[in-house]
Amino acid sequence: MDRQRARAFKTGVIALGGTLALTSCNMQAPNAERGGESQIVIGTSNVAETLDPLQASDAHNDFNLAPMYDRLVNYDANGKLVPQLATAWKFDEDATHLTLTLREGVTFHSGNPFTAQDVVYTLDRTKRIGSGVAAFLTNYVSAEAIDKQHVRITLTQHDLAFIGALSLIYIVDSKLVEKHEGDDNGQGWLATHEAGSGPFAMAQYSANQEIQLKRSAGYWAYDKERPKTIVLRMQEDRSGSRDELLAGNINITDGLSGADVEQVRKTGRFTLMRLPVPRETYGWMNMQGGITADPRVREAIQLSYDYKGHLTSALGGQGEIADAILPEGMACRVDAGKPEQDLDKAKALIRKAGAEGKTVTIAYQPTVDEFNAAGTILQDSLKKIGLKAELKSVTFPQYSDRISRQATMPDIALAWDFAPYPEAGPQLNREYNSAFAGSTNYTWYSNPQVDKWLKEGNTAATADKACAAFTKAQNQILADHALLYIAYPAITILSDGRVKNIPFSPTQQDFNVGFLRMAD
Repeated sequence: MDRQRARAFKTGVIALGGTLALTSCNMQAPNAERGGESQIVIGTSNVAETLDPLQASDAHNDFNLAPMYDRLVNYDANGKLVPQLATAWKFDEDATHLTLTLREGVTFHSGNPFTAQDVVYTLDRTKRIGSGVAAFLTNYVSAEAIDKQHVRITLTQHDLAFIGALSLIYIVDSKLVEKHEGDDNGQGWLATHEAGSGPFAMAQYSANQEIQLKRSAGYWAYDKERPKTIVLRMQEDRSGSRDELLAGNINITDGLSGADVEQVRKTGRFTLMRLPVPRETYGWMNMQGGITADPRVREAIQLSYDYKGHLTSALGGQGEIADAILPEGMACRVDAGKPEQDLDKAKALIRKAGAEGKTVTIAYQPTVDEFNAAGTILQDSLKKIGLKAELKSVTFPQYSDRISRQATMPDIALAWDFAPYPEAGPQLNREYNSAFAGSTNYTWYSNPQVDKWLKEGNTAATADKACAAFTKAQNQILADHALLYIAYPAITILSDGRVKNIPFSPTQQDFNVGFLRMAD
């Protein structure tokens, strides 16, 4: 990835002031004998459904898995591809074969040495089971261990982005997993056990409740500033995490509501960190049917929305107005400028389209606070330009089902989308390639020229040529007014100050627990 084209991030740290009496709780305080000054207890709403690293595509699972496993490669805060278990990589001339050079001296938590066979086993297992992170390895055919430190991967077609997809694959200890394979390729065993080589090993696991991690003394990138132990306390009730933080039972929590953040702020005892994440809030517009099939109506809707109101009301100031159709931290991202409300121009477009008084259906998930507020903001915005709005609350499975058919497709759907890793091509392809209309192409977008540019970018011989094609595609999508690109939500992390700033990671939808360092 081109470092000059990537956007760097700095975590904002704000000291909070005020006073508030502590609440009481029966939980044991993190500074007690459970770990003392070297222990960090995190209150998290990320309840793991399984600990099988194959299912790290689910953000809740990934939050808990990240500290226990290593990847072959990763991305730094600037979006630059960096080595982990693979120290070097090279494609052949047609980019259908990729050779990896592996790091020497790495040991799994079991004591087994890391070798090329573990990479082969992990990739083959991923393909064999075909779920979770397998979605990112669609061009994978096979892998061969040339020797202990080299692996040759065969792909179905030219795919320079494949190396980036490997940042989503956690490598498992093949010897350990093979002992517990059973008849389900080890899925049952890995659901409650770990087989990694990451900076932390699992000491204890209580499903749906808590994971206790211990610092791995034999880690290849050992850092004594990491906590000796980390406790991941799972609690879906975020107000419960607020209370535990105030009572001194946890050291870190995130995802609190704006009101809860304000309550904690008044104590003056905590540090607030706002961390960007590779996520964007969109209003997907139906390009093929209904009122939004008219580009004038789509542009009017874009111009009507109260983006500043979204930032203050829907996000509580925790984020930024979006300036592109791709999330932050991504190379080859076209900066379109932050959209602004222009009601007069929007009204004129609605009149030209003959759409005054017509109804726009808006699908949203009421369980997400941001979407709840955004639905109301959008409804009010459309009223101001002469359109009626009908809000339809849906679950995400219901939404996925509705967009699969034009007959049930809403005019607008409020949703998040994530960049699994910071490469423009894969995200643009799944969201705007006409071949994926009704699945990951949420707008039913169809433009033959964009399809052509996406193909050119995906098969380009160099990253620069790929970026040139993807830039053209983004500019055309913007010109077609396919969507509302609304905001970049941030994660607000509240801490008692026992850890240093948490760096942004463009491959994590929250933050990487394995990156935590104790404060001086």
